[in-house]
Amino acid sequence: MSRITLQAVADTLGLSKFAVSRALAGKPGVSEETRRNVVQAARELGYLARGSAPAAARQVELIFHDRDLANSELWMNVQRGAQDEAVRQGFLTVNRWIQDARALGGFEGSAGVILLGPHEKEVVDALARSNMPLVWIGGTLQPLDQIDRVGGADREAGTYVGEALLAKGHRKLVYAHGQGGLSGRLTRLAGFREAIEAVEGASLRDIAFAELTGTGFREAFLAMIATDYEPTAIFCGNDGVAVTVVSELLRLGLAVPDDISVVGFADYACATQISPKLTTVRMPSVQMGAAAVRMLAERLGTTTLDEAPRSRRLFITPAFVERESLATATATSYRARIAHHVAGDGRSGGAVRRKRLKT
Repeated sequence: MSRITLQAVADTLGLSKFAVSRALAGKPGVSEETRRNVVQAARELGYLARGSAPAAARQVELIFHDRDLANSELWMNVQRGAQDEAVRQGFLTVNRWIQDARALGGFEGSAGVILLGPHEKEVVDALARSNMPLVWIGGTLQPLDQIDRVGGADREAGTYVGEALLAKGHRKLVYAHGQGGLSGRLTRLAGFREAIEAVEGASLRDIAFAELTGTGFREAFLAMIATDYEPTAIFCGNDGVAVTVVSELLRLGLAVPDDISVVGFADYACATQISPKLTTVRMPSVQMGAAAVRMLAERLGTTTLDEAPRSRRLFITPAFVERESLATATATSYRARIAHHVAGDGRSGGAVRRKRLKT
């Protein structure tokens, strides 16, 4: 015997699946008569065991793509916000890690789905076709996709950081992606570039490197210095990237922020566990998780598809947190000190770089 689905109950009664889901959850938005009819039909069809009551709390699926070590703190905070709000809304939450659309299934009876972070297009498309309420946190949507999305105001944050650094006299700046190609980091870079290009005499370059191993930044930075580009400030893709950048600059004999200011993003715990403490942008990660659940709950309050609003985009504003790694730009060149330091560091190929960095 095939498994009875929520849609089968809805079809039997001529109702929308969302109305049936709301009735079984004991939520407002349907009449008591409709609720009684839904419960009775669900029992007769075998969707609810006979004698059982409709669920007082329904299930929300929180779906992660993988166990992302680089951003695990961010997603844990998002998850915490979602779970706290789910309790207030009367939902249960279940966590899943899915990398392949073939792993989807078993969602019958779930109120809806919240996607966290990047996901394959096939997974997103399959969930969108299911007609379950779907909210994506931090994902990359195609233009006019009919999927609700919650995120931070990344472009605004990038612009704000650019303006803050320019206000302190910085005119040669760098954006350190860490891993390249990530949509949120590219969006922040767009805002950062916009602020810098608005000021005559200001310039920007960007660096990508292997984020998890930390390799590549030193080489890219030295190559940049060899082209006579001597930055006084670096904005980083996240705080983990910033910790690597600060460590490598110190290893090159530079002082942060006296020689170079460094700004991170996200305000992870590591931001206050290094010296100097990191200036950063605090992501509203807990609020993003809570907002996604509220958006899902609003969708479930719609009793017919005709009443459902079109997809929405909600961007929550981050906060700039100034700490010790940011200072006014200095006009003092550090090229000679780097050349001297590299010359004495046999492990980094000092003999080769000493020639390139000759001042």
